[in-house]
Amino acid sequence: MGSGVRLALRKVIRAATDPVSTFYHLLGRINPESLFVRYAALSRRAGLDKLYFVLSFDCDTDEDIRVAWDVHSRLLDMGVMPTYAVPGDFLRKGEGVYTRIAETGAEFINHGDIEHTYFNEKRGSYASCFFYDEQSPERVRQDIVDGDRTLKEVLGVSARGYRTPHFGTFQRPDQLRFLHGVLMDLGYAFSTSTAPEYGLRHGPVFDIFGIKELPLSGTASRPLQTLDTWSFFEAPDRVRTPEDYRVEAKSLADIMTKGGAGIINVYADPSHIHDQEIFFEAVRLWSLVALPAHYRDVLELI
Repeated sequence: MGSGVRLALRKVIRAATDPVSTFYHLLGRINPESLFVRYAALSRRAGLDKLYFVLSFDCDTDEDIRVAWDVHSRLLDMGVMPTYAVPGDFLRKGEGVYTRIAETGAEFINHGDIEHTYFNEKRGSYASCFFYDEQSPERVRQDIVDGDRTLKEVLGVSARGYRTPHFGTFQRPDQLRFLHGVLMDLGYAFSTSTAPEYGLRHGPVFDIFGIKELPLSGTASRPLQTLDTWSFFEAPDRVRTPEDYRVEAKSLADIMTKGGAGIINVYADPSHIHDQEIFFEAVRLWSLVALPAHYRDVLELI
């Protein structure tokens, strides 16, 4: 079963057991702008009275290693310094590339240790594996601890933050409480492992599960759907196109600017966008309407 199907099933189950979630999904379809009005109010309540832009990269494949530096250097020229979430297996494989990126001052967060993608020869594309919701709690804890150790050993980085592999499949409150418990034991300051619904419900930074959580941004047309590059640029069965990404990026910039507060918290995979001008145009637009930052910068404002 693919990650897209898994995520869809989890959404159905969650909607059936969480009436508040169902309400937000319906409101997102009927009146999406109202959710962004609420989000801006929650942002100001949290202490963010301006708009910030955090770009992060999930680097989950060998292809990401090959293009990461070219993407990073281009973004530096644009005045944007991304945050990197790289599984330990790929930190070891791409040590030279990621060391070079870290030396520019880029923030690295823990993304677990085990490789959680593989190349599907039949489909001719990468597919997902090692889902946390299919592992024992002990196995999940060990992967997080191992990822923390690998960052220290390979890059000399003591991570402050974390992102769950395939985070969309690990969203139940009990799962997030467990995750945050492990992160607290490691002394972490934050996680960015939640889908847009959490941001619309609780704000751009919240701490109801243990430590501070920073949810990813959704699209302007469907606020509860994550704005991710796989869906628009890479998925073999995608129905959305790069041109749709351009439209969504502009709409997100407009609606967030109207609210005037919060975080445009967008993640991508370098291999999906290294040759996609539309993505770099989106980044340029977001950096014009919001102050580029790392997660650590935003946390200092809370």
